[in-house]
Amino acid sequence: MAPVQLESNQLVPAGGGPASAPAPPAPGAVTAAASPGYRLSTLIDFLLHRTYAELTVLADLLPRKTDMERKIEIVQFASRTRQLFVRLLALVKWANNAGKVEKCAMISSFLDQQAILFVDTADRLASLARDALVHARLPSFAIPYAIDVLTTGSYPRLPTCIRDKIIPPDPITKSEKQTTLHQLNQILRHRLVTTDLPPQLANLTVANGRVKFRVEGEFEATLTVMGDDPDIPWRLLKLEILVEDKETGDGRALVHSMQINFIHQLVQSRLFADEKPLQDMYNCLHSFCLALQLEVLHSQTLMLIRERWGDLVQVERYHAGKCLSLSVWNQQVLGRKTGTASVHKVTIKIDETDVSKPLQISHEPPLPACDSKLMERAMKIDHLSIEKLLIDSVHARSHQKLQELKAILKSYNTNDNSFIETALPTLVIPILEPCGRSECLHVFVDLHSGMFQLMLYGVDQLTLDDIEKSVNDDMKRIIPWLQQLKFWLGQQRCKQSIKHLPTVSSETLQLANYASHPVGNLSKHKLFIKLTRLPQYYIVVEMFDVPGNPTELEYKYHFLSVSYAEGDDSPATALLLQQFKPNIEELVLDTKSGKQMKSGVKRKLSGDPCSIEPKKPKRSGEMCAFNKVLAHIVAMCDTNMPFIGLRLELSNMDIPHQGVQVEGDGFSHSIRLLKIPPCKGVNEETQKALDRSLLDCTFRLQGRNNRTWVAELVFANCPLNSTSSREQGPTRHVYLTYENQLSEPVGGRKVVEMFLNDWNSIARLYECVLEFARSLPDIPNHLNIFSEVRIYNYRKLILCYGTTKGSSISIQWNSILQKFHISLGTVGPNSGCSNCHNTILHQLQEMFNKTPNVVQLLQVLFDTQAPLNAINKLPTVPMLGLTQRTNTAYQCFSILPQSPTHIRLAFRNMYCIDIYCRSRGVVAIRDGAYSLFDNSKIVEGFYPAPGLKTFLNMFVDSNQDARRRSVNEDDNPPSPIGGDMMDSLISQLQPQQQPQQPQQQPFAKQAGASGAYPLTSPPTSYHNTVTPSPSMMHTQSPGNLHAASSPSGALRAPSPASFGPTPSPSSLGITMGQTANFASPHGTIDPSSPYTMMSPSQRAGNWPGSPQVSGPSPAARMPGMSPANPSLHSPVPDASHSPRAGTSSQAMPTSMPPPRKLPQRSWAASIPTILTHSALNILLLPSPTPGLVPGLAGSYLCSPLERFLGSVIMRRHLQRIIQQETLQLINSNEPGVIMFKTEALKCRVALNPKTNQTLQLKVTPENTGQWKSEELQVLEKFFETRVAGPPFKANTLIAFTKLLGAPTHILRDCVHIMKLELFPDQASQLKWNVQFCLTIPPSAPPIAPPGTPAVVLKSKMLFFLQLTQKTTVPQEAVSIIVPIIYDMASGTTQQADIPRQQNSSVAAPMMVSNILKRFAELNSSRPGECTIFAAVRDLMVNLTLPPGGRP
Repeated sequence: MAPVQLESNQLVPAGGGPASAPAPPAPGAVTAAASPGYRLSTLIDFLLHRTYAELTVLADLLPRKTDMERKIEIVQFASRTRQLFVRLLALVKWANNAGKVEKCAMISSFLDQQAILFVDTADRLASLARDALVHARLPSFAIPYAIDVLTTGSYPRLPTCIRDKIIPPDPITKSEKQTTLHQLNQILRHRLVTTDLPPQLANLTVANGRVKFRVEGEFEATLTVMGDDPDIPWRLLKLEILVEDKETGDGRALVHSMQINFIHQLVQSRLFADEKPLQDMYNCLHSFCLALQLEVLHSQTLMLIRERWGDLVQVERYHAGKCLSLSVWNQQVLGRKTGTASVHKVTIKIDETDVSKPLQISHEPPLPACDSKLMERAMKIDHLSIEKLLIDSVHARSHQKLQELKAILKSYNTNDNSFIETALPTLVIPILEPCGRSECLHVFVDLHSGMFQLMLYGVDQLTLDDIEKSVNDDMKRIIPWLQQLKFWLGQQRCKQSIKHLPTVSSETLQLANYASHPVGNLSKHKLFIKLTRLPQYYIVVEMFDVPGNPTELEYKYHFLSVSYAEGDDSPATALLLQQFKPNIEELVLDTKSGKQMKSGVKRKLSGDPCSIEPKKPKRSGEMCAFNKVLAHIVAMCDTNMPFIGLRLELSNMDIPHQGVQVEGDGFSHSIRLLKIPPCKGVNEETQKALDRSLLDCTFRLQGRNNRTWVAELVFANCPLNSTSSREQGPTRHVYLTYENQLSEPVGGRKVVEMFLNDWNSIARLYECVLEFARSLPDIPNHLNIFSEVRIYNYRKLILCYGTTKGSSISIQWNSILQKFHISLGTVGPNSGCSNCHNTILHQLQEMFNKTPNVVQLLQVLFDTQAPLNAINKLPTVPMLGLTQRTNTAYQCFSILPQSPTHIRLAFRNMYCIDIYCRSRGVVAIRDGAYSLFDNSKIVEGFYPAPGLKTFLNMFVDSNQDARRRSVNEDDNPPSPIGGDMMDSLISQLQPQQQPQQPQQQPFAKQAGASGAYPLTSPPTSYHNTVTPSPSMMHTQSPGNLHAASSPSGALRAPSPASFGPTPSPSSLGITMGQTANFASPHGTIDPSSPYTMMSPSQRAGNWPGSPQVSGPSPAARMPGMSPANPSLHSPVPDASHSPRAGTSSQAMPTSMPPPRKLPQRSWAASIPTILTHSALNILLLPSPTPGLVPGLAGSYLCSPLERFLGSVIMRRHLQRIIQQETLQLINSNEPGVIMFKTEALKCRVALNPKTNQTLQLKVTPENTGQWKSEELQVLEKFFETRVAGPPFKANTLIAFTKLLGAPTHILRDCVHIMKLELFPDQASQLKWNVQFCLTIPPSAPPIAPPGTPAVVLKSKMLFFLQLTQKTTVPQEAVSIIVPIIYDMASGTTQQADIPRQQNSSVAAPMMVSNILKRFAELNSSRPGECTIFAAVRDLMVNLTLPPGGRP
């Protein structure tokens, strides 16, 4: 077999023997060296195919044979196949060492080849010695040559014939060459002198033994002589033809080298045989060159016709070597004329009489003798360019045509200034003198066709084509065209002169009365110029011819006014047409008062007559096309007409003024008002003071479009000194800007109306500023320190206030709304922060509009800044899951301002707290759920907060309250007003509740009071005249809320109006529904809020006869109950006021729904509690829960008020839950205490008596043997910190009560888990921290919505735990939610089989399930025992997530 090639391209012998072993080849087989071999893979493939084929054959044949035969065939097949694969195995094993065998074989082969080479070399040497060297002999030695070489180093004995044949002779020297050439030059000069030389060969050069004859444009010949004998003929050395075709030759020679050689031989033969050799040489070469030039010109003509000129040039006749005749300007070809027409010919020929002359040129008809230079150029062809010759020819003829046209112009106008430019045949005709180069009519002559072509900038091509056709038909027709172009150019000059001005020009104007109005009698050559800023005015320019001067125009200018129909597209109607004075140069205002014109007509502008400026001669660079008079007229009309319009409007409105004045050396105009009309709503004293301080009022126009009016007001004696550096001078400048719309005339009535509105705004603000300035000397020191005047620019008053002056308030009058507008902001370090008074911005604005007193406003800001800073720290973000409706969001606190000093806080739409800001740094707080009519009635939609009075008293400063009231007295006060009195009071007022507008009463001082208010507290209207928030309406207060005989009677209750009496939320438009949109605590109420804004006039009924919008207090109708009692504004005790001061016997009307009745002992919270600002800040500032270890307190940080109200809500929820669950309620005589019991426990829930901020659970077991005291403490602490604490969710209570109802052994295991949550550090051996989930967290398996109670207790118990991995890096801690189900019957604790979300991992739940299953298998439960805690603890010990794995 042949060798097999391995995968590494090695050949492996198939027989298994070494490759070098000799083996007799089989018949017909090739040797191993010649065989390419097979790959081992191919051999294996063959064996497999063979085996498969034999198996297939056996499968087909064996079923037909007997059993014994089948067995024999199978054994034989197995034997054969085994032998083959055994051989293959041996071959594969041997193939591992085949490389070594191959290397050895290669070495052996190389050595064999070397041995063969050695043997062959020896054989060849032996043959050479025996055969070739036998007859070899040496010559005799060359002794002499060797001696020469050894001694001299040379070989001189070579034959000389070699030198003669190879080495050339030595050349002559340079000096010999120069001598020879010099002698030859002398011989040539002598020969030339003695020979008859033609004059054309005078251009010669003798140098270097040669003479060179050069004839420009024809040839150059170089000759010499071979000796000094006169009979020796000339020898032509070189011949060069100088005829060139630079246009069509492409730089190549025109004569072939073979032709040159032929001519060379011909000329040389003539030099040998002729008697006059040089003359004959010239004649021969000259004739050839002329014929060649003529041929070149003919070829150029054909190319010119083919590429550029076309039919404009024609070859009339061409005789080679004789003549060439061309025709141009053929009118028949151009189609201009028919019949016989003149043909212009150019003929180029060779002079037959004198052959020695160059090419001759003739013109037919002959060229005119107009310009010698043009004639000379047209008669030469030395440039050898047919196109240039034709252009020179037609150039001269064009000049002739232009001269004829200029003669026609001269006959029409003797002062014609047209001129001809020869560089390009052009006639420049001035149309309108003086005329710039770009305004002249340029008349060209087309060199190809001979036709006139015209060019004038700005004229359309159709008009130029018409002019060209007319002039080419008859040159005299150019005269009327020049007249028409003159008027056109005059219009263009007018348009260009006013192009920079706001105008629109047109040749025509559509007028409804065009035929009947004088404007229809104007010249047909006129231009209408519309003033775009004054669309009702036009400037009409009329143009006339000047007699005796056809190149000048006379202009007349007219002023035209039109009127437009409103809302109609019909044409305008012409009103006034008046001509300007002919000698006008400067326009001034016509100060003479004339009769009143029609609507839309302005008075004519005119000027004094003056002499006409003499015409200046045209100078280089002068802009002669600029119409100075027209530009001046348009500019003056555009500038002055707005002032005239404004002057007329001022006169129509009876506003005295000085008329239009010229300022700034005539560069600007202005109108100065003498007096401004008094403003409505401003008292006479303020108006007089404002008029005295106003020094000047001037109207001016500014801006590029002249549509912006600026009114400059100059004031003196400013009543306020601001801290702004710009407001420190003796005078103040106020600039009022008014922008005219494009649709309105500039200077119309609207500008005056806007100015009067702004003046009214200035006067209204000035009135407040005057009163504020008078009050400044008596203002309290604390307000001086609290505020400063930052800016007062007569339009706006900006005050900065606060300890750092970081807050600002801006006051200005809004002329559109006719009331003061207040805006708040921050400056300095507080810039970018929110102003705390944004919450009551609307109330501040309403208060200031009712009582525009700046001192009162500052006092309100001073009294409310600290409380509002504290209130704005309350959380107002809606939260989910607070109630059993988990998908409904409730706002934690809703800030509802009722007046500038009355803020209402709604907590989760259930409890309401009224905060009244008082003077001297205190606030009064009461329960807003109680009606101010009767403390035994509550506002619908709100619930009283039990224990609020006790809670608030914990923050009362003993220094502020001289007589501290006891808690029992506060919680059980006597009724301040009997029910019969309140009913009679309401029934007395009820019949008068008819809808009517509340009477507006301006702010006035109290009767009999001094000029300034007592500044120890705000004026009497500080509270009772404040406009409430649009979302609230004042109802009536029962007067002084406690009797003098009451233990709390010494505590001063605020004035009824200062408390901002408030009806039920439903009557206010406040929807107490559950929604996620809430009122914003900052600024105005969100439009999407359910608390709809209502104006005070939208109440169900207004109190009649009241001077205030909010309605009078009932105390105003009863003696001793003054609503403006100043003593009620101070917390200082005063027992001089009796609560019962009036009665009434009228009954309550049936139309009013009866309110809910409450026990009288809960009225304590309706009595205001006086707190200082620092106490209020502590009350509302988020802080840690007092009395709790920081580790046990939750992460939700809230304020003490929120903790108290949240605890009250949780207590309320607990009471409802006990009624729903299987818990037994136990009656308790203690107020605020809830007692209930389960099967094994008695529970007591009450507020923490020390702080009133947390709910505490006290658990007492029925069977004390089953519980340890530590377990009971854990249960109580878990309730206080995790159940009833922030964020106060009702579902946590539901879940916790379910746990309390569980069997004792289950509840104890749950308590152990709670202990691990409360004290995680006590179980250091655990890998996880545990948290008992009372509500379903968002990451839990989707068994119920998040926030649902997470404890289900039936035959099985389901609850959720959150495991958090213990790690040193809290950010990397892994948390998993484990739903655990406990089977009470079997006592097994397993993970609940709840489907997970698709995108959640299943690794952690699988591991948790496996650990709990293994625990259940290893620890069988016994009756009466619970395995929950043991299973959870085992899970916390053994659960280990893979590294980097997330649940």
